[in-house]
Amino acid sequence: MNSATRMTFAGTTVAAAPLGAALAWVSWRDELPDPLPTHWNLRGEVDDTMPSTVLFAIVLTVATALALAALVALARSRRQQADRLLVTTLTWAAWVATAVFAVPAFLARGAGEAASVSLTLVAVAAVPVGPALVALLVWLLQPEEPVEERRPAPASTIRLADNERVAWVGRSASPRMLVLSGALVVAAVFLVFTAWPVANLLGLVALGLFWAHVISVRVDDRGVTVAWGPARWPRLTVPVEDLMAARSEQIEPLRWGGWGFRRTLRGTAAITRRGPGLVLERRDRSPLAVTVDAPETAADLANALVERHGRVPTH
Repeated sequence: MNSATRMTFAGTTVAAAPLGAALAWVSWRDELPDPLPTHWNLRGEVDDTMPSTVLFAIVLTVATALALAALVALARSRRQQADRLLVTTLTWAAWVATAVFAVPAFLARGAGEAASVSLTLVAVAAVPVGPALVALLVWLLQPEEPVEERRPAPASTIRLADNERVAWVGRSASPRMLVLSGALVVAAVFLVFTAWPVANLLGLVALGLFWAHVISVRVDDRGVTVAWGPARWPRLTVPVEDLMAARSEQIEPLRWGGWGFRRTLRGTAAITRRGPGLVLERRDRSPLAVTVDAPETAADLANALVERHGRVPTH
């Protein structure tokens, strides 16, 4: 199967997510109780419901948005080598949205009322596992991204004395992620009394966006530390002895798997926005990319630390 055919099959699989929700609605709507059960307690009893048309409309909107985002990332990957993980994750999320409607609808077919619908372990497992299998197929269909050769360490313009202590601190923030987080919070407040499962999901996504919208970078005698969120936690530290080289680079999020924290074939990335960033070449590990304002000084200082570590004997 050639690359074009594989990409076509992958795109078709992605696009089928909202179509699956629509097919379930068209096929079963006359057999469904109204309202439709949406949550069960630990005893398997229905403890929450929602009008079937409302649930279908929400699921269709979410699944369509996620599928479109996956298709855009898939299309851009042909010329920008966007990471497969971004497309795969969006595909899984789109199919999970579809399963949130399709699974309860399948269980409720022919039931006279929502309270009579019981939940099975198979149905619970089907919501995450079924979409995961579909996402795995999309992962396998996408062509692998070639691994870039590591570049030689550039010479630093800074000459550090053996015992000289230095530090540089920078950060990057995404106003868009912050605004989107606030918008999701507002949406969650409006939905909490009508669709609380969706409201909870939106609230968690909003919290994640708020925490990931800012990244701090510190370069000092110990190495390079990357920290997330207003509280600068969690942290990832690359010791000087693990550093090979550093360089400033224009970061294209889709080349590193998208926004946020990513692990890809290209390397590990912490990204808040498109633009200037710092790329660290690590010994025996993949590169680490992080968006940060004015990364040129950070790269120069990191390379100076590497040079000093190489000339100072260790005991």
